Amino acid sequence: MNKLLIALIGVVVASVAAAQTPAPSPKAAAKQGQVQSATGATGENSGNTQATAAEQAKNVKASKEVSKLSKEEKSRLAKEANKANVNPENSSGTAATAAMQRQTTAESKATAKQNAELRTKQGKQDLQKDLQKKSTP
Repeated sequence: MNKLLIALIGVVVASVAAAQTPAPSPKAAAKQGQVQSATGATGENSGNTQATAAEQAKNVKASKEVSKLSKEEKSRLAKEANKANVNPENSSGTAATAAMQRQTTAESKATAKQNAELRTKQGKQDLQKDLQKKSTP
């Protein structure tokens, strides 16, 4: 019963609120007419879907007329692109570049890592003590 009363009160409040809305004024109607005439006119960038569809169809037709590359042409172009990625200072080609990379990698692994002493517990304690000494005047 309580739910029915609450629903009835809600309907009454809504109908009273709807009855109090004012009728549209002539100024508002005139302004709405101006807005509709301005938005109804098609401009050069109005999103005319028929013209856009026709242009897209023309572009698709033109793109299908272009010949596709054969597998041989694609592989040749890929090889040429790979040649361009080789070290320009090394004139011997990809094998020499790979050898140079192995050599530099071996050299970098042979050198000692920086700050290796900071990874130990004693190294961290020493660093903390050193920083405390430097921070106190």
